[in-house]
Amino acid sequence: MSGPVWKILRLEGTCDSCGEKVPELLAVGTVVDFAFRPDSRFCHVCYERYKGHRDELDPRAVAEQKIPPFISRPT
Repeated sequence: MSGPVWKILRLEGTCDSCGEKVPELLAVGTVVDFAFRPDSRFCHVCYERYKGHRDELDPRAVAEQKIPPFISRPT
């Protein structure tokens, strides 16, 4: 089974969605070799606003939904 993993980071940082500096972040990422690697970090307010839907929180994911990456297809 694979997919995004959510974890509470007990460290101060900046929210990737709103830019607010907060004492504790929620992060979404992947687990590689039994180690969590965060892709994006969010404050509790942004997490609650979007109920943990990463595709609505992550600005990169939103941009890809509006303009999907170019995929070349064989002719």
